[in-house]
Amino acid sequence: MKRLSALLLMVSFQAVSSQLIIRMEDQSAVVLTDHEISTQFESTTFETQLPWFENRKSFTGIKVTDLVEFYQLTDVGSISFLGLNDYMSTSQINDIRRYQPIIAYEIEHEKIKVRNKGPYWLIFDLEKYPEIDDISFHSQMVWQIKEITFHKADDATQP
Repeated sequence: MKRLSALLLMVSFQAVSSQLIIRMEDQSAVVLTDHEISTQFESTTFETQLPWFENRKSFTGIKVTDLVEFYQLTDVGSISFLGLNDYMSTSQINDIRRYQPIIAYEIEHEKIKVRNKGPYWLIFDLEKYPEIDDISFHSQMVWQIKEITFHKADDATQP
């Protein structure tokens, strides 16, 4: 019985961990599954060197700007990314548009597991934009993302 309980817990954790909650002000939250993310949005792949790896890695995911366009969000000022460990960072929409980060779901063409910073990880292409290879942008690259919140440009309460 204990083994069955442990197995069910592991399976349910995997099912929950591959969902992404999208919050937009004045609207109900949307829950996207990994299947919806990989089929409803065009994928983007690039290779870059990150401070957490010795070598360059290939990352595949969806552009954050594609989410903005998909949900027809016209007055976004910033976007917050919340990880499974409750670490949160907020990126300004101007930086998101300029540097086109992705919400990666694959590293080296394999799904990112929770133990490897998945299932979703905000990645900036530090090789394409070396001017952002610093602590302020490194700290924005939230891993194990469980929730994304879009803040209006005039929202004084945003983080």
